[in-house]
Amino acid sequence: MSETWAGVSRRTVLGKGVGLAALAATSTARAALGPATDARSARLVLPLAPGGAMDVLGRSLAAELGQRLGTSFVVENRAGAGGNLAHEWVAGERPDGQTLLLTSNALVANVTLFAGRVRYDPQRSFAPVSIVASSPTVVVVHGDAPFRTMGALAAQARSGAGISVGTPGFGNGNHLALVKLHRAQGGDWRHIPYKGAGPALVGLLGGETDAAIVALPAAQAHLQAGRLRALAVVQERRSSLAPEIPTLAEAGITIALDSGWFGLLAPAGTPQAVVERVHGAVTGALADEGFRRQLARQGFEPVGSTSQAFAQQLARDVAAFPPLLQSIGARVE
Repeated sequence: MSETWAGVSRRTVLGKGVGLAALAATSTARAALGPATDARSARLVLPLAPGGAMDVLGRSLAAELGQRLGTSFVVENRAGAGGNLAHEWVAGERPDGQTLLLTSNALVANVTLFAGRVRYDPQRSFAPVSIVASSPTVVVVHGDAPFRTMGALAAQARSGAGISVGTPGFGNGNHLALVKLHRAQGGDWRHIPYKGAGPALVGLLGGETDAAIVALPAAQAHLQAGRLRALAVVQERRSSLAPEIPTLAEAGITIALDSGWFGLLAPAGTPQAVVERVHGAVTGALADEGFRRQLARQGFEPVGSTSQAFAQQLARDVAAFPPLLQSIGARVE
């Protein structure tokens, strides 16, 4: 799969799962998310490979939801096509609360990046449950790399050699940060997409790339061990989770910053009673001080939101992402 910088001629959205007959809310709420059986366990689907931030958060969240909902969740990593395999699969599942999706804003960006080939609608194919957490995005290099600052990395990009940068696929906040760095600094920032942050960091440690842009949780253990070095955090202020990492602005680099998120969704048509039950479990988990400390240790900042607020965030991203991506002609062939 390659990325080209050709213009996007059209955007086709085929909502999958839209128009499913609604089940009776009361009876479904009683039946959904009951004790798991060998025949059918509840599933939390992740759109990226194991080893990245999404995987870390998903497994922690699955354990917490299982306890609060009286069931057990099987975590399924369905990596591929920038997350579209997981997005489309969940969009077509039965709206009974047994299948949930944890994803990022790649859910929205992919409609433009994979123009005409996405078989879901970010708003109509899903029932938003809650934004669960956010996490700082960091620019990292190998621990032995000559680059000590973002300025040095940007200078290398502007040199004849250029740099290669790994990210966990297309359309997520990491990829968009790279796009903005490229536009702000000029030079040659070659995008190397992987099927998750774990593979991207393996590639960086193995010398396949010069740098990587990933969420902090994926890199944290490598940073603590000295195998990686963080050059900058992609947000306005230094993160309380890693206050030693400078911001891009401190390196003299200014880009527009987005609010990244990790959010939980169900297939469209899931009865409101079921959505509310899952939302209650998420809210309870995020209010638990032990779980909040666990997320902080992993590099996440707990968020929590109403289903309506999450729907509004999706609407804002749907309005903002296509112009950004189309302005640089970003498209996956």
